[in-house]
Amino acid sequence: MSRKMRLLSGWLIIALAAASAVTAVAQAQDAAAERAETESFLKLLYRGAEAPGTLIVIMSIVAVTLVVEHYITIRPSTMAPAAEIEHARAMIEGRRFKECIDQLKTSRTMFAHLMTAALQHGRHGFEAMHEAVEDTAGAWASRLFRKVEYLNILGNLGPLMGLLGTVLGMIRAFSAMQATHGAYKTEDLAGGISLALVNTFLGLVLAVVALGFFGVCRNRVDRWTVEARAAAMELLEYLRPGAAVSPPTPAPPSSAPRVPRAESAGV
Repeated sequence: MSRKMRLLSGWLIIALAAASAVTAVAQAQDAAAERAETESFLKLLYRGAEAPGTLIVIMSIVAVTLVVEHYITIRPSTMAPAAEIEHARAMIEGRRFKECIDQLKTSRTMFAHLMTAALQHGRHGFEAMHEAVEDTAGAWASRLFRKVEYLNILGNLGPLMGLLGTVLGMIRAFSAMQATHGAYKTEDLAGGISLALVNTFLGLVLAVVALGFFGVCRNRVDRWTVEARAAAMELLEYLRPGAAVSPPTPAPPSSAPRVPRAESAGV
């Protein structure tokens, strides 16, 4: 390789290294600026939250707790587990009602409560068992829907609490402006208004999260209560009077001719 080519290669390597260094510095500056912007926004939220903003944060924690608790308690294994349904079906088909009741009493699922209520009313007839399932399913659904309704309440209160905090912040900003007799700077007023709007922001975030999960959780409760009720009603059909298992038919008589008593005795 000639000397000129070696010099050109060296300068090319130096240029690439310089370009890489400049790119790394620019990326580091962008990351630092983004981090500073994030920190300033969080600081703005911290400074702008009035007493209603603090209440909104507490309400947000309650909303998250309700959502987590819902997903823990409302799922197939706690409402209508397939293994438990099949096991109850096998015991009912085998007419082991007492054993079935004892087994279901140890379970805390909705399906187990429905079937226990139905079988305990078995002596009163099929209609009584049907009504027991309906009443128990209605009680379960009402209890679960009442718990989910708290998300709706929090979602509707969030914007109102945010508006309350914004109004308090605006009153404070304009009161400070009036106290200076017109010497209040425009940037100070803008800063006060931006701090006041923090509460509205927090309230809207709470409303979006709480109302969104309210719809999802309500549909989950409706789905799994219907699944458990349908499974219990299906097993009750085995106990309907017209669906009783028919007794086994007697064996047909033998086709061999019957031997007279006299001939069998050797007379």
